[in-house]
Amino acid sequence: MGRFHFHPISLFFTSTFLIYLHLKFKSSLSFLSLIVILIYLSTYFLTESQNQTKLNEGNYQAAVTVSSTPVIDGNYMKGTIQTELGEKLTYSFLIKSLEEKNLLKKIQTGDVCVFKGELEVPKSPTMPNAFDYKQYLHDHHIHWEFKIADIHSCHAGDFNVMTLLQKHREKGLTLIEEKFPSSSEGIVQALLFGERRLLDEKVEVAYQKLGIVHLLAISGLHVGLLVGGAYFLFIYLGITHENSKKILILLLPVYMILTGGSPSVIRASFMVVLYFIMGVVHKKFTATDVISFTCLVLLLVNPYYLFQVGFQLSYIVSLGLLLSSKVITMFSSAFVRLLIVSTVAQLCAMPLMLFHFYEVSLISLPLNMIFVPFYSICILPLSILAAVIVSFSSTLGMPLVTILHIILDYSHRFVLNAANISFTTLTTGKPPLFFIVFYCITSIVLFLRFEKNPTLKSLYKPFCGLLLLFFILFHLSYINPQGRVMVINVGQGDSIFIQLPFNKGNFLIDTGGKMTFPSEDWELRRNVYSIAEDTTIPYLKSIGVTKLHGLFLSHGDLDHIGEALILINKLDVKELVIPKGFIRGELESEIVEIATKKKINIKVVEAGDHLLYKDFMFRILSPSTLSESKNDDSMVLLAEIGGLKWLFTGDAEIKSEEKMMSAYPNLKVDVLKIGHHGSRGSTSDQLVDQLNPSIAIISAGYQNRYQHPHDEVMEKLRRRQISIFRTDLQGGILYEYKGNAGTFFTHPPYDEVK
Repeated sequence: MGRFHFHPISLFFTSTFLIYLHLKFKSSLSFLSLIVILIYLSTYFLTESQNQTKLNEGNYQAAVTVSSTPVIDGNYMKGTIQTELGEKLTYSFLIKSLEEKNLLKKIQTGDVCVFKGELEVPKSPTMPNAFDYKQYLHDHHIHWEFKIADIHSCHAGDFNVMTLLQKHREKGLTLIEEKFPSSSEGIVQALLFGERRLLDEKVEVAYQKLGIVHLLAISGLHVGLLVGGAYFLFIYLGITHENSKKILILLLPVYMILTGGSPSVIRASFMVVLYFIMGVVHKKFTATDVISFTCLVLLLVNPYYLFQVGFQLSYIVSLGLLLSSKVITMFSSAFVRLLIVSTVAQLCAMPLMLFHFYEVSLISLPLNMIFVPFYSICILPLSILAAVIVSFSSTLGMPLVTILHIILDYSHRFVLNAANISFTTLTTGKPPLFFIVFYCITSIVLFLRFEKNPTLKSLYKPFCGLLLLFFILFHLSYINPQGRVMVINVGQGDSIFIQLPFNKGNFLIDTGGKMTFPSEDWELRRNVYSIAEDTTIPYLKSIGVTKLHGLFLSHGDLDHIGEALILINKLDVKELVIPKGFIRGELESEIVEIATKKKINIKVVEAGDHLLYKDFMFRILSPSTLSESKNDDSMVLLAEIGGLKWLFTGDAEIKSEEKMMSAYPNLKVDVLKIGHHGSRGSTSDQLVDQLNPSIAIISAGYQNRYQHPHDEVMEKLRRRQISIFRTDLQGGILYEYKGNAGTFFTHPPYDEVK
């Protein structure tokens, strides 16, 4: 139960809110609010105490019920199941053949199968500010990842209403997948069923980057349009207003299940149900009362909703719009109303977006003004109409599908091109507490002043206050005296990020990379994990970094340079540093070619060179004379960072080490990045004795096939009482320093390996 604590921001606003209620209204209101908070805390702790597993780690076999639509992507299958004890598990399975894949596609929600495999504890994030998948599963009452070895004896399970609805949902998703083009099916599934697994990843990232990703999720806008359309249809068919409301009260819970039950759908549907119930019983409540009641009920049912980004955004934006409705309705111009609605939504969502995603789009406001009506008037109605008609008749429906596909194709191109314009997005990093507090205060002042006097003149001072806040936020790095060295956990590979104090330089040594093997067409996956896009770039964005003053590539092995092209295309790289003899294959040639086209300065270095960045210097200790080995010709860097001497060795092996020791007989270091991931072909006794490091860092993949680091190397280091940090056991390794003193941290923070 240690997860829940009052974050400083929540403590500040809760206290302020209670004081405001006490002074502005009656003390009983503040007392009632305090009681509500205590009820929530009690509910949370009770839920947390019962959110425990009954299973044990290791081998497990059982007849389980498939509780969600299995997702099959290439040769990979995943989903959730429920055991006979009622406990949910998330599972993954590597499909072995095309025949097996076709059989697995027949599995449906509600089926019972025998699953055999191994239960593993979900891993915590291994990088700072990374998505906490383990906590996410915990909040969904899931405590194990089930690595499946075999699936057999599948048959239909017992009938129940929930399973029936889930099967109808699956049929709808399958229909869209079969009838709509691949570039359109993901959007239509997202809009109609809240399912985003088939969305083109590049398109989804572009929508998110531009601040319009909410259009791809079922929200109050979608629910309102669907309910309004259904209500109008019922009235047209001669059903009375009261009976129409009663029908929709019954249908909306079904709709919530069919669309996956996301917080925004539940919130919007629940609010509509309450409005209709009040209409039937002839009671009147304000919109703010209704939204507050739905929020409290949902948190009482599931207190974990409070920590979900979708829940937070849905309620804060909806509440902001409701509180601004008086001002919005004062203007007769549709354009002005749309401008105010979009602005209010942007201002309300901003602190949450920055806190969770670390960047803001400068063109989000105009794009929302264009795309919200575009999706409301065109895309959503056309998607519904095309899906409904094509389900009855392909002949009649396919022309609509084609029209929708053409429109979406052009809109996707526009979005992708807009997202690629670098100056339209500002990356702030995770904002500090003072920024969130003052942003919220300034925004509230802006809203109050505009409500009192709805003119542009009334917004001048608070708007200038917001600009000042962002100016300070973007320039914090220039007054920050702290620097860092981050050994990024890239699995079996190397990637080390260095950030100098006062924004004097950002450098990345190697990029990591995944080995690829020949695959058949059926094995190819739609969504492929990328170290750069899923680990490195999100981490850099979380600390406000989008520019690299130097990208150092030690040598041409894929596990060191495999992500270089993505990083060069996604980040502003000023200089590419490579060793002489670097180009020995197609990938190395392509990297240099792309860097040249992008006008990135390319420096080819060898032993004896010095690279000076303001008052910070890298010394190049290798390569000197070239050999036939990429590893032996790795670029080796020496730098003094945070009061420590660091030696970055790439994959340098013993022959290269001997050359270095001969050329630099008096070399001593404090931190040694162990060569070649701890292979026995590197890190000789002579090297360790001559360098005499106090700290060794090993970058290797967890349970890698090469069994790095080798026992012989570990024994050498232990025998000399050298402190060891390993990415395979301790995740990302961070050294934060100020001046000549610093501290090492690990993520997750396990004890130092001895």
